[in-house]
Amino acid sequence: MRSSKIGAISIVAGTAIGAGMLGLPMAIGRLGFTNGSLVLLFMWIVAMYSAMMVLEVNLEVGEGAHFNTMALKILGRPGQLVATASVFFLLYCLLVAYMTGMGNLIAGATGLDSRLGTIIFAAVSAFILYCGTNTLITVNKFLFITMLGAMVLSFAVLGGKLNMSNLSLGKASPSTLLIALPVLFTSFGYHGSIPSIVSFVGADKKALVRIFIIGSAIPGVCYILWLLLSMGSATPSQLAGMTNVDALVALTSGGSHWVQNILSTFTLLALLTSFFGVSLGLFDLVAETFKRSNDSAGRAGTSLAVFLPPMAASLLAPNGFIAALSHAGVALAIIAIFLPCAMVWKMRSEGRSTKFRAFGGRPAIIISAICGVLIIVANYM
Repeated sequence: MRSSKIGAISIVAGTAIGAGMLGLPMAIGRLGFTNGSLVLLFMWIVAMYSAMMVLEVNLEVGEGAHFNTMALKILGRPGQLVATASVFFLLYCLLVAYMTGMGNLIAGATGLDSRLGTIIFAAVSAFILYCGTNTLITVNKFLFITMLGAMVLSFAVLGGKLNMSNLSLGKASPSTLLIALPVLFTSFGYHGSIPSIVSFVGADKKALVRIFIIGSAIPGVCYILWLLLSMGSATPSQLAGMTNVDALVALTSGGSHWVQNILSTFTLLALLTSFFGVSLGLFDLVAETFKRSNDSAGRAGTSLAVFLPPMAASLLAPNGFIAALSHAGVALAIIAIFLPCAMVWKMRSEGRSTKFRAFGGRPAIIISAICGVLIIVANYM
């Protein structure tokens, strides 16, 4: 497989494996391992289908066109306004979650104030993004491979500390199931980077489908293992009471400093890879929406527009990790479910869907829309 395809897969997988993964045990701990895994599998299918719908629209409208452009050409100006606002809200919410998590991890590792850790992280990330897409993808590919190694090491260490009886704890109920949906869907939230990946890879349909299947399957497998280890290390009531990443790391480490260091390294890399994937999508969206130039001054201004708002929100709400993920789930449902459903439905009704077609026909579109309604309702229960 070409290096560019591997890089694209790492963007998809790395964008997903991040804040969403780290928030899963806290979000679905009450459900128990078996019920949580089944719901996770279902949400992977929903996210995969919605990605195929986005790909269908993108290839028809123009390779690499972002959501605001796709919505404008298919749904008109109202659709563009909804798409643009929702994408911005989603990506900024995710960056708030990442910066909050990173600030807490840096504070735990260095003793610095978490807000200062957030500022340092934002400054370094802005510089990497300013250097260009190729630089970011190269850095992200290296970080992703390193993260997989840290993940394997973390899983190996935690595997010897499992309390298997914890896995049978937890109880599924309609309320606990619904409350978990926004974070579950956000854990597969790579959709904002789809236009950038299409632009980077080109209109090779088979290659793109493989990239999204492989890139999203890697997080799915990792999530199941992560749930097994985290739920085997803590009770449902302990997981449900957490609000931030550092608390999860401290609990699952069982009081061992070296285990905590390994887990902190893994969570740090997981946040980084996801953060860069989301940052790339937001950078391109800001540049396209506001017609920013690609010269040094233009990229510097765009980088500031990407990082300053979420940094400010993270500094104001340093414990808002799960809340940011839940709000991101609502925005993602609009972007990755409702808008693609509406655009694909209209395109097919007008006979405009000729280059690629997502599987399932109209029944799959209707089921996806119902799932989107449940995700939004769940966030405000």
